[in-house]
Amino acid sequence: MAVREPRRQNHRYFDFCMLGPRRTVKRPPPPTAVCEVVLPRDVHSRILGHLEALHKDLLEPSCPTCLARDLSSYSKVCMEWHAAAVPHLYGKIFIAGADSPELKKRMKLRNGCRAWLLRKTLLVRPDFAAMVKQLKLPEYQDLTAKESKENNKLVASIVQLCPHLERLEGHYPVYKVGVKDNIQTALLSRDFLKEHIWTIGSEGPMQLSQSESFANGHIRWTKLETLVLQGGPGNKAGSMSHLTFAGVFERLPSLKKLLVARFHDYEFDNNTLLAIPDQIEYLRLEELPGVTDAGVSEYVDRVSVCRRIRSLSLIELELLSTLLISKILSHLTHLEKFTLVQTSSPQLPPQSSAKKAKPTFASASLQLLHWDVLIPGPANVLLARSIHSSAFPALKAVRAPSDHHGIIQAVCKPLEHIVLPFDRFEARLLRARQKQREDKYFYPETRYSRSLPQARINAQERIEAAKESTFMRIVVTEGAAKKEGLSVDLKAFMGDWKSKVQYELLPDLWGDEFAVLTVSGLLNARVSTEWRPGDGVEMCSGRWNSTSFASGRGVKWWGHTERTPGMRDMELAMLF
Repeated sequence: MAVREPRRQNHRYFDFCMLGPRRTVKRPPPPTAVCEVVLPRDVHSRILGHLEALHKDLLEPSCPTCLARDLSSYSKVCMEWHAAAVPHLYGKIFIAGADSPELKKRMKLRNGCRAWLLRKTLLVRPDFAAMVKQLKLPEYQDLTAKESKENNKLVASIVQLCPHLERLEGHYPVYKVGVKDNIQTALLSRDFLKEHIWTIGSEGPMQLSQSESFANGHIRWTKLETLVLQGGPGNKAGSMSHLTFAGVFERLPSLKKLLVARFHDYEFDNNTLLAIPDQIEYLRLEELPGVTDAGVSEYVDRVSVCRRIRSLSLIELELLSTLLISKILSHLTHLEKFTLVQTSSPQLPPQSSAKKAKPTFASASLQLLHWDVLIPGPANVLLARSIHSSAFPALKAVRAPSDHHGIIQAVCKPLEHIVLPFDRFEARLLRARQKQREDKYFYPETRYSRSLPQARINAQERIEAAKESTFMRIVVTEGAAKKEGLSVDLKAFMGDWKSKVQYELLPDLWGDEFAVLTVSGLLNARVSTEWRPGDGVEMCSGRWNSTSFASGRGVKWWGHTERTPGMRDMELAMLF
């Protein structure tokens, strides 16, 4: 029988000190995570607001990832700071740029890794989900049909987790009659939604049951303030009708800003215009052939409209009469901004030969005027006379891209310089592409264009031409004798030195070729603002405030994948 040998002791890990009593090592107590000095919540709000302003600086912008990183660091100081920073961290969630390769490899996903992590966090922490008011998720362009469907389900699930969601950016699916969309269904269930964009597909007119279902879907949007309704591209048969529009308007009691664009005359006409709610304060009508001068005149005659409308935009409605424009300006007593964009010039009435019958443009409340009548006509002259005669006492600025002869510029405040550095280069490129262009902003047969670079160049040429003449000569004399060399010539200028109206030629969205921001331009700016490494743009990799860290430390936690710098708040209010 084998005898078991005694077990050997490992003398390498044995010491005689082990035989003595065990020592208790004194460790520093853990932090209590409670600040001794309690700061008021207003102080935290100012600090966090200043932090966001630094990240959004136009000269040295960072990216949403850097802002979220600093807000997260702020929240980890103590419980008090955590309570103040978390609403800022989760109130506006921007997921922009590409996911890091390490994260894709770890999660085994090609796209949407951070969105999945966000969904996981909101699912576990419903208190954080209740703080989310603004959500921006990237819309990937290179997805397969299956991946696109899964991505839509992911976005819809995140939306459903946020009960107080007010705005969703990055995803704007087209509404198709009879087709259920997950994102649209999720948004229709959000009671606190404040803005939405409907792009109605062209699948033919809705049936009565479909129209009622579409209108009833808005019944929970009692807090919706901004609504955009636009038809699909092309000249296909539309899906909307007067009853559908009226049903939608009736279910939106808080609606204040409304944009309706690109609908056929049998979808939106004068009767539909009169069905617009009385509480509307900002209205934009664009490319609606069913709306005529008579319909606009009847709409302006309503007492509720006269007292509420603060901004009115009439784009490509082709109004025919200057009397109607005069009526709009005079009846809308609270109008602050008026936009008119059309090709033909409104004409004077036949009896305008008599002075007493001539229409006049006047408004006591108007502050901003965008006047863009492509083909010159009597309306431009009438507007210039009205400005010169102080018919707009509150007017601050006029933007007239189609002021081809400088009639409006001549009655505004003189400018020394209006052209931008790259205008001449851009205008040269535009002239080279004129033969290939076919859009509503360029008409080769009329030789006129709404291009802002060319408009600024023309305005600058008029300024330089005016300087060639002498406005006044000052001669210094001593008694009856004239002193030699003591005379000064004051150059002339383009404009009226008594005027307080500023002449502007800048777009609604910086960098655009045309002045008025379109819905498609806004959506492209919201979605397609992402650059990629190698595009010639200095990307953000987390080094925005790297000078604040000690050299050689912190690289692993504050660095991130290269993403597009800058954070622009593209609100729908820019359309009005």
